[in-house]
Amino acid sequence: MFFLGILLAAMLLLGGCESPLAAIPSYGENAETLRVTDNRTEQNPESEEENVPAYNDNFICIFPRVSVHSAYQSLSSAQKLWYDDVEHILGSMATEGMLSGKGVEEGLTEEDLELVFQCVCMDHPEFFYVEGFSYVTHLRGDEVIGYAFSGNYGMEPSEAERKERELTEVAMRIRDDFQATQQDQSDYQKVKYVYEYLIKETEYDLEAPDNQNIYSALIGKRSVCQGYSKAMQFLLHFLGVESTLVQGTAFGQPHGWNLVFLDGDGYYVDVTWGDNSYHAGDGGAAPEILYDYLLVTTEEIQKEHQITRIVPLPDCTGTKDNYFVRENAYFTEANAERLKALFQGATAENGWQVSLKCSDKACFDAVKALLLDQNQIFDYYPMANTRISYYQNEELFCLTFWVTN
Repeated sequence: MFFLGILLAAMLLLGGCESPLAAIPSYGENAETLRVTDNRTEQNPESEEENVPAYNDNFICIFPRVSVHSAYQSLSSAQKLWYDDVEHILGSMATEGMLSGKGVEEGLTEEDLELVFQCVCMDHPEFFYVEGFSYVTHLRGDEVIGYAFSGNYGMEPSEAERKERELTEVAMRIRDDFQATQQDQSDYQKVKYVYEYLIKETEYDLEAPDNQNIYSALIGKRSVCQGYSKAMQFLLHFLGVESTLVQGTAFGQPHGWNLVFLDGDGYYVDVTWGDNSYHAGDGGAAPEILYDYLLVTTEEIQKEHQITRIVPLPDCTGTKDNYFVRENAYFTEANAERLKALFQGATAENGWQVSLKCSDKACFDAVKALLLDQNQIFDYYPMANTRISYYQNEELFCLTFWVTN
């Protein structure tokens, strides 16, 4: 005879722009025997045969997690076994499944399970219905012999399937619109297109329903940083651009954004900070779209963001696909002719907005002196009697001007 202990624990997703995971204290109870029962089989816990999760037939996982930079790739071979199990359980909305016994034999613990869960969520923004997970630790005496994993879901499978169809239809429409309207089909243009789409179509709202997931941003049109960044990842997948979710803080507050890969180089994108509705919530004034954090380096993102490295992340140093570089709006000196040409290219379609970036503080100060102190900006804009506002980012040496009358 042996005693089989059951240790229960759970992980939940939190609200706001907070980090998505927090532990709930575990508790324990003992039982003489335990039979692990699912809707297919009844298994004896003394059996050496590995327990397999009971999967539903509605497996709706649509993201490949074998891409070069996915969170999956950062895991050990044993952790990948549990990733496969968790991915399938969450994707099929199963209520319980035993994790691979080989993972237990390799020494995986609850800490590995937490990491695996985070990696699955990072790779799969389409698991919008997942609110957390719980697990049961099976013990023979003091020896751990298995883990039963359960997903915590915020809706019934029928509702999740309906919403998944809505989201897929939206993503396919955006993809088709891009392919039909954009002459430039580069990966850079895909990222810029999705960035602008989300900002124009979504309002920042801490009270928005489902604001931690893609449904809030793509269907509800109101979200917070988690919804923005997961929607960015979701849409870029349909356009063939690799992206992942990044967790961290900004000005001491929990925050989320994206890491994307263009031609093998990594760049950071913060679509939330590009949205005027986010800045308006702080009482600030900004144009509809800010491009300061569209495809920036690690050094640049860390000026105002602190990265929580759940998985290893590359040191992003490339600049050739930075927004300002690609749009010929990057300046190393206060070149009057280039500045004039940039402003002359402004159009009414975007509120006569002009955005530019300087290489350093000296250039930044010189450009401001020319445009503002010497009032050259009024000569550069292609219209008269203009009221102009501007927004400056002194950390990244960015300036954005727009017409307000």
